[in-house]
Amino acid sequence: MQRQLLGIALLLSCGLSVAQQTDDSKSSKANPVKAAAQRLVDVTPGAQQALKLAADGDISPLTTAELEQMIIDAGGSLTTHGRKMAGELEQEGSTEQFTEEEVAQMVAQTSKGKVNAGHIRKIIEQREAEQQPSLVGGRQSDDCPGLVYGGGKREICLPLAGLSFADKVIAFTPGKKPSKVPFNNPDNALSEPDYRSTKSPDFISIGCDGELITQFTDNVLVDVAGPDLYIFEVGPFVERTELAISQDGINWLDVGVIEGARSDVDINGLVGAGEHYNYVRLRNAGKSCGGMHSGADIDAIAAVGAEIRLSLDSALLFDVAKHNLKPEAKTALDELLAKVAAYGNDIRVTVEGHTDSTGSDNSNKTLSLQRAQAVWDYLAPGLSLKPEQVSIKGYGANRPVASNDDEAGRTLNRRVDLLIRPGKKLKR
Repeated sequence: MQRQLLGIALLLSCGLSVAQQTDDSKSSKANPVKAAAQRLVDVTPGAQQALKLAADGDISPLTTAELEQMIIDAGGSLTTHGRKMAGELEQEGSTEQFTEEEVAQMVAQTSKGKVNAGHIRKIIEQREAEQQPSLVGGRQSDDCPGLVYGGGKREICLPLAGLSFADKVIAFTPGKKPSKVPFNNPDNALSEPDYRSTKSPDFISIGCDGELITQFTDNVLVDVAGPDLYIFEVGPFVERTELAISQDGINWLDVGVIEGARSDVDINGLVGAGEHYNYVRLRNAGKSCGGMHSGADIDAIAAVGAEIRLSLDSALLFDVAKHNLKPEAKTALDELLAKVAAYGNDIRVTVEGHTDSTGSDNSNKTLSLQRAQAVWDYLAPGLSLKPEQVSIKGYGANRPVASNDDEAGRTLNRRVDLLIRPGKKLKR
């Protein structure tokens, strides 16, 4: 260990009262640092565990800053007494460095046993993780039709590349123990991963009991072979986080818990064939959280099983309550045709009609189906797709992308969506 007296002494004194310090320090002014460390052996129930960890060589890589952050994240605190003692030791010029065993003893005593060997190992893992390449962007691979993101055990192929990620924050509740600024910004969970280090505010720590709801706008989540959803949680370990998905942002389907080394979720068996989802909800369920990075640390949310979503405002295509295409719809539909054709012939297309909640369910479903069919009738001659590659559906008001409580939301809900599942190689 390097000489880090001030920070280590500060950690050492957490949990020690002034009364514990007074008598012994008077009789050991020649070496108050070692005297304080010895007292820790006498009063700390977990000292033997920490000593064993030190003997295994797991303590030496830690820096003072990492120890301090570990204490805060584990629910501990740095007391006034601790700062006073650290100042006194500095004034006395006691700069003799601690041994690994002494550091282990200090950590074991800190915050009355809340910090243990497990916390130490996690910080060491975090240090190692920060030495790995950052998560910024993706890379091409012959084995992946899109781009590969992450590295090592957390490497993942996303067929839709940059289109795979959540695009919009719908709601964020930081919970009882929120993270500190700037690690409490929910927008940092959107788009491609850009994590660089725990000190760089490229991710959000959602807080104890925190809840984050995001939405896919240019893609949708679907069930495919293998994992369907991937959460880019940064740091050395994945905190327990409850995951749910929704088609409308109102009715939620609980699909599992992210914990341990698991960051991917398979929705097979939970959803019906052909169903797709626009919303993802994350709730932190871990018990050990607090401090600067409270709760799960989320850098990005990606749909592995995904389809590209191209959406047209119904007002561009149809008159009110009608399903015949307006003459001026040609420009928008020609642009849409060019986008679909760019993905080649090895694709599957679903055309969906949607309405707002005005009117009856039956009339809305009929109108939405008629509008979806009208759009496809225009596009089909320009595409060489077989009938089995195309599905036409009308959902009425059952799958809104916004609230129907105001005109702005109802306008967004009146739409025709084309969902495209690319073939073997995505054209970038």
